[in-house]
Amino acid sequence: MSVAVSLGLLLAGSVALAGAPAVDDVPPPFAGVWRRPDGGLVRVGKDSSSAFLMDFSSRRRWRLEPRGEGLWSLEGSRPAALAWWRAPTLTLSGVAPGALVLEPVPVRTEELTLRAAGDVTLSATLWLPTGEAPRYAVALLHEAGQGTRESLEPYPAFLVEQGLAVLTFDARGTGRSTGDSQPWVSGVRELADDGVVAARALRERVAPGGAVGLMGFGQGAWTAVNAAARAPEDVGFLVLVSGGGGVVWKQEQHRMRNDGRRRGLTGPELVDLTEFLDVFYDARLYTDEGQARALKTLDFQLQRAKRKRWYAVTALPPFKGLPVERFLEVQRKVWRNVLSYDSAEDLGRVRGPVLALLGERDETTPAALTARALNRGLKLRPGAPGRALVKVIPRADHWLAEPAREDQPGVEVVTSDALDTLSAWLRALER
Repeated sequence: MSVAVSLGLLLAGSVALAGAPAVDDVPPPFAGVWRRPDGGLVRVGKDSSSAFLMDFSSRRRWRLEPRGEGLWSLEGSRPAALAWWRAPTLTLSGVAPGALVLEPVPVRTEELTLRAAGDVTLSATLWLPTGEAPRYAVALLHEAGQGTRESLEPYPAFLVEQGLAVLTFDARGTGRSTGDSQPWVSGVRELADDGVVAARALRERVAPGGAVGLMGFGQGAWTAVNAAARAPEDVGFLVLVSGGGGVVWKQEQHRMRNDGRRRGLTGPELVDLTEFLDVFYDARLYTDEGQARALKTLDFQLQRAKRKRWYAVTALPPFKGLPVERFLEVQRKVWRNVLSYDSAEDLGRVRGPVLALLGERDETTPAALTARALNRGLKLRPGAPGRALVKVIPRADHWLAEPAREDQPGVEVVTSDALDTLSAWLRALER
């Protein structure tokens, strides 16, 4: 399930003619929430890359491709699966022994504008369950580089089904929100401030007497921890997905090494990359003292890196033409704002219940290292109310999805353990 946020993002883009939206920029005409005959939930929408259909009963997510009037294919299915829309129903074939006729589920959403620090405005969507007023509410915080509301799909529909009010918003500097999201401008603290603004809006709007929490994905999990530590009266619980424990730069180091391995780097090349990263992530480079030595070290390392095959997997190529003095200035801000953030002390200040879900096969976040840091930090909470559960999901990746099947390329299947654990934990909030 694209946790960070869209059940396995396929990072494919398309270029539109001026003035005309690309096909992928337009949600399907039947976008919304649907109900299977057996009561199962289906979400149709558009994430940050394409239209999708998520069937929570089978835990499968497909990319949707138009095939004709009212007809769409569920890409990657073997045998082929199709969706055809004839209002007011949606029919699926190929996902069950017989055709499934789905009925629309009424969804209540409201568009909001939140005011954050520095005259930043956050464009948001509030999702509300039908029927009784929600007792609990949660705001979702983004993975790094995936700051639009669409990247958080399909979680809002799933969480509303659990009876929660859900707030999603475009991160500062993305979508329809103002501000600047570049890490040398806005770091963990600024994004955590935005999370607190979202939590306060939920408390005022829909849950004045109930628990309000934050659910963070990837680097958004570290942001959520910082927000909860600094505003425990506003953040009553945390759900952390694929992140939140330890130092952020270790996640980046883990990601780059795995990216290099996927690109076919040899063992010696990976060792060389690791040695470079050990120098590049040395805190002594980014202190206010030792400027001349830092510049000399960086200049040597950057010149060496440009000649290596592993250079492409680092964060360096966009800064290739930048003078080393300017590069150090920018990197120093990124280090202080994001990379050096360690959640250890903040975890000890979190007061409400905490659920952390990690994927055993995560190639972006080091699951074992993160789990140890989370358990160690949460144990420091002095008399904290509530409970903490840190769970590493076997065979799951960064998105908590199972390994892809060769006979169904492109179809993502979220692990049942992840969804079942999340549902049970949310229900236990009521006890």
